Amino acid sequence: MDNVMDLFERYLQAVGRYLPWERQADIVAELRANLESQREEREAGLGRPLTEGEMIDWLKELGPPMQMASRYQAPRYLIGPTVFPMYLYILRLATMWATVAYAIATAVRMIVETHSFDWVAQQVFKYPGFLIVVAAWITGAFVVLELVSERWPEKCPAIFAAGPQWSPSTLPPLEKQEASTGKPRSFGGAVAEFLFEIAVLGWLLLIPNYPVVLLGPGAVILEHSPVRLAPITITFFWAIVAFNAIQIAVHGYNLLSGTWRRRHPIQKLFFKALGIVPIAILVAAPSHIYLELNPAEASRLPAGFDFDKLNQALFTGAEVLVFIVAIQFVWELWKAMRKEKGEPFQALV
Repeated sequence: MDNVMDLFERYLQAVGRYLPWERQADIVAELRANLESQREEREAGLGRPLTEGEMIDWLKELGPPMQMASRYQAPRYLIGPTVFPMYLYILRLATMWATVAYAIATAVRMIVETHSFDWVAQQVFKYPGFLIVVAAWITGAFVVLELVSERWPEKCPAIFAAGPQWSPSTLPPLEKQEASTGKPRSFGGAVAEFLFEIAVLGWLLLIPNYPVVLLGPGAVILEHSPVRLAPITITFFWAIVAFNAIQIAVHGYNLLSGTWRRRHPIQKLFFKALGIVPIAILVAAPSHIYLELNPAEASRLPAGFDFDKLNQALFTGAEVLVFIVAIQFVWELWKAMRKEKGEPFQALV
Protein backbone atom coordinates (compact mmCIF):
# COMPACT_ATOMS: atom_id res chain seq x y z
CA MET A 1 0.00 0.00 0.00
CA ASP A 2 2.87 2.35 0.81
CA ASN A 3 4.39 1.76 -2.63
CA VAL A 4 1.05 2.44 -4.32
CA MET A 5 0.58 5.79 -2.56
CA ASP A 6 4.24 6.62 -3.15
CA LEU A 7 3.70 6.22 -6.91
CA PHE A 8 0.63 8.43 -6.71
CA GLU A 9 2.43 11.22 -4.83
CA ARG A 10 5.46 11.03 -7.09
CA TYR A 11 3.20 11.41 -10.12
CA LEU A 12 1.59 14.53 -8.65
CA GLN A 13 5.02 15.92 -7.81
CA ALA A 14 6.27 15.34 -11.36
CA VAL A 15 3.18 17.06 -12.81
CA GLY A 16 3.74 20.04 -10.50
CA ARG A 17 7.20 20.62 -11.94
CA TYR A 18 5.69 21.51 -15.31
CA LEU A 19 3.09 23.94 -13.92
CA PRO A 20 3.46 27.73 -13.54
CA TRP A 21 4.78 28.35 -10.04
CA GLU A 22 2.16 30.98 -9.15
CA ARG A 23 -0.69 28.45 -9.62
CA GLN A 24 1.18 25.25 -8.91
CA ALA A 25 -0.28 24.54 -5.46
CA ASP A 26 -3.89 25.19 -6.53
CA ILE A 27 -3.63 23.06 -9.67
CA VAL A 28 -1.96 20.16 -7.82
CA ALA A 29 -4.67 20.28 -5.16
CA GLU A 30 -7.40 20.22 -7.83
CA LEU A 31 -5.68 17.40 -9.69
CA ARG A 32 -5.20 15.42 -6.46
CA ALA A 33 -8.92 15.63 -5.68
CA ASN A 34 -9.89 14.51 -9.20
CA LEU A 35 -7.45 11.60 -9.28
CA GLU A 36 -8.31 10.43 -5.77
CA SER A 37 -11.98 10.34 -6.79
CA GLN A 38 -11.09 8.23 -9.84
CA ARG A 39 -8.90 5.93 -7.76
CA GLU A 40 -11.69 5.38 -5.21
CA GLU A 41 -14.11 4.49 -8.02
CA ARG A 42 -11.66 1.92 -9.37
CA GLU A 43 -11.10 0.43 -5.91
CA ALA A 44 -14.87 0.33 -5.27
CA GLY A 45 -15.34 -1.59 -8.52
CA LEU A 46 -12.63 -4.06 -7.55
CA GLY A 47 -13.74 -4.30 -3.90
CA ARG A 48 -10.14 -3.78 -2.76
CA PRO A 49 -7.28 -1.27 -2.92
CA LEU A 50 -5.23 -1.03 -6.12
CA THR A 51 -2.08 -3.09 -6.29
CA GLU A 52 1.23 -1.59 -7.34
CA GLY A 53 0.90 -3.05 -10.85
CA GLU A 54 -2.66 -1.74 -11.22
CA MET A 55 -1.52 1.71 -10.07
CA ILE A 56 1.27 1.69 -12.69
CA ASP A 57 -1.23 0.73 -15.42
CA TRP A 58 -3.61 3.50 -14.37
CA LEU A 59 -0.90 6.16 -14.31
CA LYS A 60 0.14 5.06 -17.81
CA GLU A 61 -3.44 5.62 -18.92
CA LEU A 62 -3.32 9.13 -17.47
CA GLY A 63 -0.27 9.93 -19.58
CA PRO A 64 3.19 11.36 -18.85
CA PRO A 65 3.41 14.14 -16.24
CA MET A 66 4.27 16.73 -18.91
CA GLN A 67 1.21 15.79 -20.93
CA MET A 68 -1.01 15.99 -17.85
CA ALA A 69 0.42 19.41 -16.91
CA SER A 70 -0.23 20.79 -20.41
CA ARG A 71 -3.97 20.37 -19.84
CA TYR A 72 -3.83 22.94 -17.07
CA GLN A 73 -1.87 25.59 -18.98
CA ALA A 74 -2.93 28.18 -21.49
CA PRO A 75 -1.75 27.51 -25.09
CA ARG A 76 1.77 28.81 -25.70
CA TYR A 77 2.77 30.54 -28.94
CA LEU A 78 5.80 32.33 -30.21
CA ILE A 79 3.30 34.37 -32.21
CA GLY A 80 -0.29 33.88 -31.06
CA PRO A 81 -3.51 34.05 -33.08
CA THR A 82 -4.13 37.67 -32.06
CA VAL A 83 -0.84 38.93 -33.47
CA PHE A 84 -0.37 36.40 -36.29
CA PRO A 85 -2.58 38.10 -38.94
CA MET A 86 -0.63 41.35 -38.51
CA TYR A 87 2.64 39.38 -38.55
CA LEU A 88 1.73 37.67 -41.82
CA TYR A 89 0.71 40.99 -43.42
CA ILE A 90 3.90 42.77 -42.36
CA LEU A 91 6.03 39.78 -43.41
CA ARG A 92 4.52 39.88 -46.89
CA LEU A 93 5.14 43.61 -47.25
CA ALA A 94 8.65 43.37 -45.83
CA THR A 95 9.71 40.58 -48.19
CA MET A 96 8.16 42.40 -51.15
CA TRP A 97 9.90 45.72 -50.51
CA ALA A 98 13.12 43.98 -49.50
CA THR A 99 13.03 42.30 -52.91
CA VAL A 100 12.52 45.67 -54.60
CA ALA A 101 15.39 47.23 -52.64
CA TYR A 102 17.68 44.28 -53.37
CA ALA A 103 16.87 44.39 -57.09
CA ILE A 104 17.39 48.16 -57.32
CA ALA A 105 20.67 48.03 -55.38
CA THR A 106 21.96 45.22 -57.60
CA ALA A 107 20.87 47.03 -60.77
CA VAL A 108 22.54 50.28 -59.69
CA ARG A 109 25.79 48.45 -58.94
CA MET A 110 25.65 46.80 -62.36
CA ILE A 111 25.26 50.20 -64.03
CA VAL A 112 27.88 52.22 -62.09
CA GLU A 113 30.40 49.41 -61.55
CA THR A 114 32.03 46.81 -63.74
CA HIS A 115 31.06 43.28 -62.81
CA SER A 116 31.33 39.91 -64.46
CA PHE A 117 28.45 37.55 -65.15
CA ASP A 118 29.68 35.42 -62.21
CA TRP A 119 29.08 38.37 -59.87
CA VAL A 120 25.49 38.67 -61.13
CA ALA A 121 24.97 34.96 -60.50
CA GLN A 122 26.33 35.36 -56.96
CA GLN A 123 23.84 38.14 -56.25
CA VAL A 124 21.00 35.90 -57.44
CA PHE A 125 22.11 33.04 -55.18
CA LYS A 126 22.48 35.42 -52.22
CA TYR A 127 18.88 36.57 -52.57
CA PRO A 128 17.22 33.65 -50.64
CA GLY A 129 19.60 34.16 -47.71
CA PHE A 130 18.82 37.87 -47.73
CA LEU A 131 15.08 37.12 -47.49
CA ILE A 132 15.67 34.66 -44.64
CA VAL A 133 17.48 37.37 -42.65
CA VAL A 134 14.62 39.83 -43.27
CA ALA A 135 12.03 37.23 -42.21
CA ALA A 136 14.05 36.38 -39.09
CA TRP A 137 14.14 40.02 -37.96
CA ILE A 138 10.39 40.44 -38.57
CA THR A 139 9.64 37.21 -36.71
CA GLY A 140 11.83 38.22 -33.76
CA ALA A 141 10.11 41.59 -33.50
CA PHE A 142 6.68 39.97 -33.44
CA VAL A 143 7.75 37.41 -30.83
CA VAL A 144 8.57 40.38 -28.59
CA LEU A 145 5.20 41.97 -29.44
CA GLU A 146 3.46 38.70 -28.52
CA LEU A 147 5.15 38.68 -25.11
CA VAL A 148 4.25 42.33 -24.53
CA SER A 149 0.62 41.81 -25.55
CA GLU A 150 0.36 38.76 -23.27
CA ARG A 151 1.88 40.35 -20.18
CA TRP A 152 0.83 43.98 -20.58
CA PRO A 153 -2.20 44.11 -22.91
CA GLU A 154 -3.22 47.52 -21.58
CA LYS A 155 0.06 48.98 -22.88
CA CYS A 156 -0.74 48.37 -26.54
CA PRO A 157 -4.50 48.54 -27.15
CA ALA A 158 -4.04 50.44 -30.40
CA ILE A 159 -1.73 47.80 -31.86
CA PHE A 160 -3.85 44.71 -31.42
CA ALA A 161 -7.43 44.72 -32.62
CA ALA A 162 -8.39 42.07 -30.04
CA GLY A 163 -7.36 44.29 -27.12
CA PRO A 164 -9.83 45.04 -24.33
CA GLN A 165 -10.35 48.64 -25.45
CA TRP A 166 -11.19 47.83 -29.09
CA SER A 167 -14.23 49.63 -30.43
CA PRO A 168 -16.28 49.05 -33.62
CA SER A 169 -15.92 52.75 -34.33
CA THR A 170 -12.28 52.09 -35.24
CA LEU A 171 -13.22 49.87 -38.19
CA PRO A 172 -12.19 51.23 -41.61
CA PRO A 173 -14.92 52.31 -44.05
CA LEU A 174 -16.24 49.91 -46.65
CA GLU A 175 -14.25 49.80 -49.86
CA LYS A 176 -16.01 50.37 -53.15
CA GLN A 177 -16.52 47.07 -54.89
CA GLU A 178 -15.70 47.15 -58.58
CA ALA A 179 -18.11 45.13 -60.68
CA SER A 180 -16.04 42.72 -62.66
CA THR A 181 -16.22 39.36 -64.30
CA GLY A 182 -13.66 36.63 -64.03
CA LYS A 183 -11.84 35.11 -61.12
CA PRO A 184 -9.79 37.51 -58.96
CA ARG A 185 -6.09 36.83 -58.65
CA SER A 186 -4.63 35.15 -55.59
CA PHE A 187 -2.00 36.93 -53.50
CA GLY A 188 0.56 34.29 -54.44
CA GLY A 189 -0.14 34.88 -58.12
CA ALA A 190 0.15 38.65 -57.72
CA VAL A 191 3.48 38.33 -55.88
CA ALA A 192 4.80 35.85 -58.45
CA GLU A 193 3.90 38.26 -61.25
CA PHE A 194 5.57 41.13 -59.37
CA LEU A 195 8.79 39.14 -58.83
CA PHE A 196 8.78 38.07 -62.49
CA GLU A 197 8.58 41.72 -63.55
CA ILE A 198 11.56 42.53 -61.32
CA ALA A 199 13.49 39.64 -62.89
CA VAL A 200 12.67 40.95 -66.38
CA LEU A 201 13.89 44.42 -65.41
CA GLY A 202 17.12 42.93 -64.08
CA TRP A 203 17.54 41.00 -67.32
CA LEU A 204 17.02 44.19 -69.36
CA LEU A 205 19.61 46.05 -67.31
CA LEU A 206 22.15 43.31 -68.06
CA ILE A 207 21.81 43.72 -71.83
CA PRO A 208 23.96 46.91 -72.32
CA ASN A 209 27.01 45.31 -70.68
CA TYR A 210 26.21 41.68 -71.56
CA PRO A 211 24.38 41.52 -74.92
CA VAL A 212 24.83 37.75 -74.83
CA VAL A 213 21.84 37.48 -72.44
CA LEU A 214 19.64 38.76 -75.30
CA LEU A 215 21.34 37.54 -78.45
CA GLY A 216 23.22 34.50 -77.22
CA PRO A 217 26.03 33.55 -79.66
CA GLY A 218 24.61 36.18 -82.02
CA ALA A 219 26.19 38.88 -79.81
CA VAL A 220 29.64 37.96 -81.19
CA ILE A 221 28.30 38.04 -84.75
CA LEU A 222 26.71 41.46 -84.20
CA GLU A 223 29.94 42.85 -82.75
CA HIS A 224 31.83 42.04 -85.97
CA SER A 225 28.96 42.70 -88.34
CA PRO A 226 29.15 45.43 -91.02
CA VAL A 227 25.68 46.51 -89.84
CA ARG A 228 25.07 48.10 -86.44
CA LEU A 229 22.11 49.54 -84.55
CA ALA A 230 21.40 53.25 -84.94
CA PRO A 231 21.34 55.53 -81.85
CA ILE A 232 17.51 55.62 -81.87
CA THR A 233 17.46 51.98 -80.78
CA ILE A 234 19.25 52.96 -77.57
CA THR A 235 16.50 55.48 -76.82
CA PHE A 236 13.92 52.79 -77.59
CA PHE A 237 15.65 50.35 -75.22
CA TRP A 238 15.69 52.76 -72.28
CA ALA A 239 12.04 53.61 -72.93
CA ILE A 240 11.28 49.89 -72.53
CA VAL A 241 13.28 49.85 -69.28
CA ALA A 242 11.37 52.90 -68.00
CA PHE A 243 8.05 51.27 -68.94
CA ASN A 244 8.94 48.15 -66.93
CA ALA A 245 10.14 50.20 -63.96
CA ILE A 246 6.85 52.16 -63.88
CA GLN A 247 4.91 48.90 -64.14
CA ILE A 248 6.81 47.48 -61.16
CA ALA A 249 6.16 50.63 -59.12
CA VAL A 250 2.41 50.55 -59.81
CA HIS A 251 2.07 46.83 -59.11
CA GLY A 252 4.11 47.23 -55.94
CA TYR A 253 1.72 49.97 -54.83
CA ASN A 254 -1.20 47.63 -55.55
CA LEU A 255 0.31 44.98 -53.31
CA LEU A 256 1.01 47.52 -50.58
CA SER A 257 -2.48 49.01 -50.69
CA GLY A 258 -4.30 45.68 -50.95
CA THR A 259 -5.77 46.40 -54.41
CA TRP A 260 -3.97 43.53 -56.15
CA ARG A 261 -7.02 41.25 -56.61
CA ARG A 262 -8.26 43.06 -59.72
CA ARG A 263 -6.59 45.62 -61.96
CA HIS A 264 -8.41 48.93 -62.08
CA PRO A 265 -9.58 49.97 -65.60
CA ILE A 266 -7.68 53.25 -65.27
CA GLN A 267 -4.46 51.32 -64.76
CA LYS A 268 -5.15 49.21 -67.83
CA LEU A 269 -5.70 52.35 -69.89
CA PHE A 270 -2.58 53.96 -68.47
CA PHE A 271 -0.34 51.04 -69.43
CA LYS A 272 -1.93 50.71 -72.87
CA ALA A 273 -1.20 54.39 -73.51
CA LEU A 274 2.28 54.12 -72.04
CA GLY A 275 3.00 51.12 -74.25
CA ILE A 276 2.58 53.31 -77.32
CA VAL A 277 5.50 55.55 -76.31
CA PRO A 278 8.45 53.18 -77.05
CA ILE A 279 6.99 52.21 -80.43
CA ALA A 280 6.25 55.85 -81.23
CA ILE A 281 9.93 56.58 -80.60
CA LEU A 282 10.80 54.14 -83.36
CA VAL A 283 8.22 55.62 -85.73
CA ALA A 284 9.62 59.12 -85.07
CA ALA A 285 13.22 58.06 -85.72
CA PRO A 286 15.15 60.67 -87.77
CA SER A 287 15.03 59.67 -91.43
CA HIS A 288 13.63 56.31 -90.27
CA ILE A 289 17.12 54.91 -89.75
CA TYR A 290 17.36 51.90 -87.44
CA LEU A 291 20.39 50.13 -88.91
CA GLU A 292 23.52 51.80 -90.22
CA LEU A 293 26.96 50.95 -91.54
CA ASN A 294 29.62 49.83 -89.06
CA PRO A 295 32.77 51.66 -90.34
CA ALA A 296 35.10 49.19 -88.63
CA GLU A 297 33.64 46.29 -90.62
CA ALA A 298 32.57 48.15 -93.80
CA SER A 299 34.71 45.90 -95.99
CA ARG A 300 32.57 42.91 -95.07
CA LEU A 301 29.32 44.47 -96.32
CA PRO A 302 27.78 42.29 -99.04
CA ALA A 303 27.61 43.83 -102.50
CA GLY A 304 24.26 45.40 -103.32
CA PHE A 305 23.16 45.63 -99.67
CA ASP A 306 20.37 48.24 -99.49
CA PHE A 307 20.09 50.04 -96.14
CA ASP A 308 17.15 52.12 -97.35
CA LYS A 309 14.92 49.13 -98.10
CA LEU A 310 15.79 47.43 -94.82
CA ASN A 311 15.11 50.55 -92.74
CA GLN A 312 11.88 51.17 -94.65
CA ALA A 313 10.72 47.65 -93.87
CA LEU A 314 11.51 48.19 -90.18
CA PHE A 315 9.64 51.51 -90.25
CA THR A 316 6.59 49.83 -91.78
CA GLY A 317 6.69 47.18 -89.07
CA ALA A 318 6.85 49.88 -86.39
CA GLU A 319 3.89 51.66 -87.95
CA VAL A 320 1.80 48.47 -87.94
CA LEU A 321 2.78 47.78 -84.34
CA VAL A 322 1.89 51.25 -83.09
CA PHE A 323 -1.43 51.00 -84.95
CA ILE A 324 -2.24 47.70 -83.20
CA VAL A 325 -1.37 49.09 -79.76
CA ALA A 326 -3.42 52.22 -80.45
CA ILE A 327 -6.43 50.09 -81.43
CA GLN A 328 -6.06 48.11 -78.20
CA PHE A 329 -6.01 51.36 -76.23
CA VAL A 330 -9.16 52.63 -77.96
CA TRP A 331 -10.87 49.28 -77.28
CA GLU A 332 -10.02 49.43 -73.55
CA LEU A 333 -11.14 53.07 -73.43
CA TRP A 334 -14.48 52.17 -75.05
CA LYS A 335 -15.06 49.33 -72.57
CA ALA A 336 -14.25 51.61 -69.64
CA MET A 337 -16.60 54.35 -70.86
CA ARG A 338 -19.39 51.89 -71.54
CA LYS A 339 -18.97 50.34 -68.12
CA GLU A 340 -18.94 53.75 -66.42
CA LYS A 341 -21.91 55.32 -68.24
CA GLY A 342 -23.86 52.23 -69.16
CA GLU A 343 -24.34 53.56 -72.68
CA PRO A 344 -24.57 51.45 -75.84
CA PHE A 345 -21.95 51.71 -78.54
CA GLN A 346 -24.17 53.83 -80.77
CA ALA A 347 -24.50 56.50 -78.10
CA LEU A 348 -20.72 56.76 -77.82
CA VAL A 349 -20.41 57.20 -81.56
